[in-house]
Amino acid sequence: MKGRVIDIIIYLMDQIDESGKGLSQFDQLVDDLHIRGYQEEEINTAFFWLLEKLRLRLSQLSRRSTHPAKKSSRILHSTERLHFSNAGYGYLIQLYQLGLIDDEQREQIIQKAILSGWDEIGEPEVKYLAARLLLNTDEEQMDPGHLLLLDESTDGMVH
Repeated sequence: MKGRVIDIIIYLMDQIDESGKGLSQFDQLVDDLHIRGYQEEEINTAFFWLLEKLRLRLSQLSRRSTHPAKKSSRILHSTERLHFSNAGYGYLIQLYQLGLIDDEQREQIIQKAILSGWDEIGEPEVKYLAARLLLNTDEEQMDPGHLLLLDESTDGMVH
């Protein structure tokens, strides 16, 4: 389910960018997500996460000076690049450009991906790590409420 929530968040961010209307078409977005096969719990989790992220960002902006923060570019080192597929690295870039992850979170995902021991780090692996990071489901930080976000099938695939 974690990966599906990330998919919803990315969909919502794309819709915000395309329409320029933000979340003003909430009912239409929810209906479209239901048509796409997403469950109410997944949709609610994604909206809650987005609203919380916006709230935190607004509070940070109110405390910062008028100088906007610059986004950095990150090029993988050749040894890091060996681990990532084009799709996996592209997905990581997309998360960053949409503002879903910051510089530190991007580095954490890269580090955890490489240390994971996966043969190749593709989009599903990046999505899994991003979901764990963004939805605070690391084992050492997990509380019972986060167990609802975990939905890994027995065949090892992450959805």
